[in-house]
Amino acid sequence: MLKKWKTVFAVICIAALLCGCGSTPSNTPSSKVEASSAVKSSAPEGEPASSGTTLASPSWKTDTSPITLEWFIGYDWASFNFDPVNNEFDKWCLDETGVTISYSFGNQEKMNVLINTDSLPDIVTYDVISTERLSMENGGLLLPLDDLREQYAPDFRVVPAMMDWYRNENDGHWYSYASYFYDVEDTESRGGYLTSHNTNFARKDIMEQLGIKIEDMQTKEGMIAALKKVKEANLTYNGVKVEPMHCGIGEATFFAEQFGLDREDENGNWLNIYRQPEYLEALLFQNELYREGLISDEEFTMDNTLAKQKVTSGAYFASVNVAATDGFKDLFYADNNALMLMIGHMKGDSGKTPIITPSVTGGWTGTEISKNCKDPARAVQLLAFMSQEENAISYYLGGVGCYDLVDGKAIIKPECEKEREADATAYNNRTRSGIQEYLIDFVDVELARPEENQDAQLKDELDARVKYMDGHYYDDKIFSDVQPDGGTDLAAISAQISDYWSQQAAQIIMAPSAEEAEKLYNDAIAQMDQMGMKELDEYRNERFQKNKEKMGVEFAWPRNQ
Repeated sequence: MLKKWKTVFAVICIAALLCGCGSTPSNTPSSKVEASSAVKSSAPEGEPASSGTTLASPSWKTDTSPITLEWFIGYDWASFNFDPVNNEFDKWCLDETGVTISYSFGNQEKMNVLINTDSLPDIVTYDVISTERLSMENGGLLLPLDDLREQYAPDFRVVPAMMDWYRNENDGHWYSYASYFYDVEDTESRGGYLTSHNTNFARKDIMEQLGIKIEDMQTKEGMIAALKKVKEANLTYNGVKVEPMHCGIGEATFFAEQFGLDREDENGNWLNIYRQPEYLEALLFQNELYREGLISDEEFTMDNTLAKQKVTSGAYFASVNVAATDGFKDLFYADNNALMLMIGHMKGDSGKTPIITPSVTGGWTGTEISKNCKDPARAVQLLAFMSQEENAISYYLGGVGCYDLVDGKAIIKPECEKEREADATAYNNRTRSGIQEYLIDFVDVELARPEENQDAQLKDELDARVKYMDGHYYDDKIFSDVQPDGGTDLAAISAQISDYWSQQAAQIIMAPSAEEAEKLYNDAIAQMDQMGMKELDEYRNERFQKNKEKMGVEFAWPRNQ
């Protein structure tokens, strides 16, 4: 995936509001959910912790005196304020913990400046698989979360496998909480399931208008023919011109997976996706889309905010990647006819069954407490507060104060549903906060989704998962955690190659012919090899083999098992 697909899951990752419901008691978004045994920690009320402090139950009630904690988020596209007057989550957080959060945001460069100058604030959030995480851990810039949890917040809900997977190899401590972490065995035992960002979408109303069927778009040729129909129809929606397709540089990996990309060879070695024939096939497919005028130049330059605005306004007929299509649920809430259906995957030239990356099982963001933290106990208790099921459920299934749990399922309050349909953006801004995503266990959401009275969007999402995705996943932790340590020569080579490739990929997609696109691709591979990509591949394979040993498997790729 692209670095932030998470989100990239960019986007990355599944940040759209789903359906949920009901009234709530004061200061809490819903009635309590019974914690899973896999993540539940006991916190006996009134008993002293190992630090000698007598903890309340919940732990964040131990000290609710006013305090401000500074929280840096390493994404320059993120933006939100702590506003307990106008935001229900912030009010709930302040009332429960006494903590006011002062947010700051920045890119990877700013993150590195904070690291190199030992200027990290109280709490830090950035990509959990980043080399920056290892730099902070190995540089002594963080406090061990396992120790803080034991001493001050035993009710900090954490899947045990998360601590094991991200345990530092040098000192044995666990420092980073990973949002959206999935332990496959734990997930299945709790009744949850894996899902993926990799699926194609198309507007149901426009499909019906132009006589386009889902199966028409499950081949490359059929997809292009359908997009041409949309282009030739010259459609507008609420005064906005409808563009045929939304997909940028990062979506090449999604298409390559659909076409049958493999990540491990028959001998069990790690494969560089850039070198695989399906990746070239994906680039050539995007090149054809570009040459036919089915994607615009803007796809390569616009940021997440603009992309979401365009999706929400109904400016696209089709798209790929759930994270990149953030906003399609808001579009549906505003107009139930403008449903972006999940239409599955396209077949590639090889005819191989697709194996797709799930919503990264190793998680998206890593959140840490720095050694500069003014009050580590209050900081870890704040994280415990945000690890509750209510944090995840309220973010995805209705918003703080707008749902109740009925037999464990989130049911949205009628007046809240009406408010959301009138203005989804204003509703989201009032009832939830972007900070919630960074301490989410998504299995909580899966278990609380209503099974009855689903709206058309939610029903399509769940039906499409079963139809197109179940059985096509793999556990990607083994593949994702293979990057060289920050500050090393290989880390510098990796960064240089990443920057170079992002520029070359755009040129390949925008080439005037397929022949020129393939030539540019071959030239780019040769150039990256000169930059050190072969040595980088060898290192990644070594890390990959260690990861397999850690997981106790000989082969990690489903086709090899």
